[in-house]
Amino acid sequence: MRLSATDKAAFVSLAQEVFALDTAIQWFALEKVGRGSCCARRDAETGTVFAAATTPDTELIDPLVLMLAEGRDGLHGQEESRNPHRLLFVVLAYADVVEIVARFGRSGHAGVAINRHADAYTLGRKLTELFDRRAEETRALVHADENVATG
Repeated sequence: MRLSATDKAAFVSLAQEVFALDTAIQWFALEKVGRGSCCARRDAETGTVFAAATTPDTELIDPLVLMLAEGRDGLHGQEESRNPHRLLFVVLAYADVVEIVARFGRSGHAGVAINRHADAYTLGRKLTELFDRRAEETRALVHADENVATG
């Protein structure tokens, strides 16, 4: 699915905020159900950020990872005693990179790849706060548009 010009502009703005959080971020990917996905990467040598459609060398995280992490009690037959804590993010460690994955609103998820020496917890908290704030701003705009349309 192709993104609208508005969605692309919103992604570029968000990507700029994400990359400003830490120079350890190598790439950022956002996937929204029904809207498609976008990816941005930072050139290791120049530091320049490039936003584009999904690239073949960037595999987006499967949302199943978040679902499994959030619903792990259900996997063990303890559905009624769900974990009362809110999952903030998931950290996946690979040999050469660490990936932080978090929800973005109700129907999206985002991931960033960072070098293995970066502080994944601190960056994960910053990302979660940013994604929550941006998702809330988006919801507020949608509700304002709906009120204008029906008002």
